[in-house]
Formats: sequence, structure tokens, C-alpha cells
Amino acid sequence: MNGVINFLKPPGMSSNGAVIFTRGVLGLKKTGHAGTLDPGACGVLPICVGKATKISSYLMGGKKEYIAQVTFGKSTDTGDSYGKTLKVSKKALPDKDDVKKALESFLGETTQQTPAYSAVKHQGRKMYQLARQGIEVEPKKREIVIYEAEYLNSVRNDSHLIRVACGKGTYIRTLCEDIGKSLEIPAYMSFLIRSKCAGLSVNDSITADELKSADDKSGFLLPMNMFLKSIPRIKASKEHRTILVNGGSLNHVGEDANTLCIYIEGELLGIGSLKDNMLKITTLLVDR
Repeated sequence: MNGVINFLKPPGMSSNGAVIFTRGVLGLKKTGHAGTLDPGACGVLPICVGKATKISSYLMGGKKEYIAQVTFGKSTDTGDSYGKTLKVSKKALPDKDDVKKALESFLGETTQQTPAYSAVKHQGRKMYQLARQGIEVEPKKREIVIYEAEYLNSVRNDSHLIRVACGKGTYIRTLCEDIGKSLEIPAYMSFLIRSKCAGLSVNDSITADELKSADDKSGFLLPMNMFLKSIPRIKASKEHRTILVNGGSLNHVGEDANTLCIYIEGELLGIGSLKDNMLKITTLLVDR
């Protein structure tokens, strides 16, 4: 069994918990997720199965889309509704035009501070583990890109729904807090759904119950090649299959390339390279 499952992670299940659940349902040891989703959030979590675990990095680097609810008048230590209250404000709440304008100001490339409660590592330990122990570390900053920022609607007088399409490493919790800071009022993320990830949509995702009850679970596996479309392809001859899948190099005339998808008769064999007219698979994606 090799492929990717468009899994609908429910709130309350960690990303690692989703992997453990899938592993048990499929009866396969080799499973992993591509892109951590907060335990309290829900939405698309790509689960890589079998040899697809080798391409997880290609899934994580793409554009992601989120629907979030930002609530004003309070801040928490985790930046979401699961944390302890840090500050409460009685300042007048922003209206939808204020929120829309503040949200749109974050469009494009910007710098974001990684939250203390995150899976980012500091000296080999995850930051949320240190935060739970009361250990403070120097805040980390990273460059992020927000491609789209759309105001959706008001939920209550203190809460608003927004849609954000962003690049790798963006924390929506932090964005919600930053929107509040720009409006000079504390804020936190009170709801989050990842609606798109790695080209997958929440509308096509599979629930835990659907996966568990299905007789043919392989029917939920998406082929690996659909996640590698940005990588140039190269075709090899059928008689050279054994050489390539066994790690051998093959004489193949062409321009040097560090990353190529190598196919034989429409079958994706793996990811490899072409150097000095020698073709070789570096990441095997089929059984020998």
C-alpha cells in the first residue's frame, strides 16, 4: 500500500494521533503526516502511507488555506481558545471594516514570531514542551508569505471569520494575535480549519469513521505522482528497470538535473538525478 490519504483530522486529535490511528486501521507501520495541524484545529491532514512517506517534504512546501475565527478582547498564552487567559480588555471592539483593513495589511512577505507553544525545536526540544515547563526561550522569527487574505463575515460582535492562503511555516494563531496588536486590542484564534493543503481540499477529505468502516481502504490512497507535478519528468526504457530500481546508474543523454521524476511506461519509479549523462534513482518509490 503506497499513496497519500486526504484525512479530515477532527478537533481534539493530534497530528501524531492521526498517524497512529491510520497505522492501526491500515495495519501498516510505515505511515506519517505531511504538515502538523494543531490538536484543537480540524481539516486537511495529508497522511503518507508506505513509500509515500519519502515524499512528505514535497507536500509540506506548497500553499495552504485556512478558515479562522479571530476573537477580540482577550489574549491567551497559547494564542488559541485552549490556553490560559493572559489579558482582558474592555476597549471598544473593532468592526468588520477595521478587521478587514488590518487583515489585508499582512498580505505578501512578512516576518512572523513563532509562538512559544509550537512544534519548532530549540536545542533539540520542542518549544511547547519547554513552555509547559515554564522555560522561556528567545522567540524565533521566520519569513512567511501570505498570498491571499479575505474577510468573510462577523460571527459575533467580538469574533470574525477570515480566510488565509499562505506559504510554509505560517502560524494562523500568531496572525490572529498580530491583527489584534495592529488594532491595539488583545486577540486570539478561537477556531481553525485547514481547508486546503498540498493541493487537497477539505471537501474531498476522508473522516476517521469512513476510513475505519471501508472494506477497501486502498481506494482512499491517492497516487504519489499527483504531488510531484512540479518536478521535471524523464522517461527510461523498460529493459533498464532492474538497473534503476536496484540503485544502479544508467547512461542517459541529457542536461544535468538534481531532481527528476523517473518513469518507465507511465509508472513512477522514483525521484533521481541526471549528472554527466548518468541517470540514477535516489528515492525509490516502488517495490524492487
